[in-house]
Amino acid sequence: MTLMRRLVLISFLALALLVRGQSAPAAAGDDPVANLDAFITKALKDYQVPGAAIAVVQNGKAVLLKGYGVRDVTKAGAVDENTIFQLASVTKTLTGAAAATVVDEGKLDWDKPIFNYLPEFVGYDPYMTRWLTERDLLAQRTGWPAFTGDQLDSFGYDRSEILRRLRFFKPRYSLREVAQYSNPGFFVAGEVAARVSKQSWNDLVEKRLFAPLEMSRSGTVIKALQGGNATAAHALFDEKPVVVEPSNLDVTGAASSGTSTAADMSKLMLMFLNKGTYKGKRVLKPETIEEIFKRSMVSEIDFTDLPPISDKTGFYYGLGVGSYDYLRERIIEKSGALAGVRTTLVLVPDKNAGIVVLANLNLTAFPEAVRAYFLNQVLGIDPETDQKQILDINQKLK
Repeated sequence: MTLMRRLVLISFLALALLVRGQSAPAAAGDDPVANLDAFITKALKDYQVPGAAIAVVQNGKAVLLKGYGVRDVTKAGAVDENTIFQLASVTKTLTGAAAATVVDEGKLDWDKPIFNYLPEFVGYDPYMTRWLTERDLLAQRTGWPAFTGDQLDSFGYDRSEILRRLRFFKPRYSLREVAQYSNPGFFVAGEVAARVSKQSWNDLVEKRLFAPLEMSRSGTVIKALQGGNATAAHALFDEKPVVVEPSNLDVTGAASSGTSTAADMSKLMLMFLNKGTYKGKRVLKPETIEEIFKRSMVSEIDFTDLPPISDKTGFYYGLGVGSYDYLRERIIEKSGALAGVRTTLVLVPDKNAGIVVLANLNLTAFPEAVRAYFLNQVLGIDPETDQKQILDINQKLK
């Protein structure tokens, strides 16, 4: 694990103890972008984020597509809705949706043991080897220890060798006993779907999702960040943002190697909210969308969960997404963090609304601040609720 990732882990672990409550004062309007643009502009300065791209969708269309700030603090170049960012763990949502296309074909079953599809897979013990399923992998219920195993990507192994070495990866809990956030689990989920579809995980995502959704500026490897309208990665040193090396996790790509733009991600959100259809084309079946959103595993509130998520909202894993209950609404969400980037995707299905936040700084709660403002606006309460608490948490990250 790199020093940057250790700092991310330690800092978020510290702030976990601070995030336990929420409040809901006076009502606000129901326009999801009312005052949001002004809030983002202010929050960018408050959180010292060099640049961000935002997409908001509602009622079947994008109502906000905009970039803020700069792509790179060392050179000229503004962020816009077509600027490419690393998606970090929002890639997991792509992996879940790509696997779902294979399920819709009848070639993959969420609950059939994966040895039927990937016979060379061997778990640490016979029970895991025999019973591990695609749902277990996508819903973070493998029992493999949380937030460990990422270093396998940096040892020079190819995908088949990483898969072989996972037989030595000892679980912390038994299968389906306790939720544990596992990047290796998503790597395996990607390999299962790839094997069944007879193509690589990269081709599966690009052909089954990016092509039909017209996500022409999205990719599955880090080279998309080289040159042109793409962002640099940043971290704060001595209270100033500086450019840092981006994370390269292309080998275990199904967990976090995706790249995209605010404009492209708006299309993914529209497909999800329209029950699997985009511009009249069926990408996923409606029942499959519900299966992705369905709560397959309960989780404790952990160090990655910021307001409005709390012990009052609960948190659950679906298939490449998480969910919680806020003001009696089911919220679907996936967030990500890598060296120099933070991301979040949020859907409110019953309000037919969603937001994507892409920011080119890590160790920042900026995406959660924008998310909280948006949710409160959509759900009709004071959009400033939770903002002081989030900003206080962000200050402790510095």
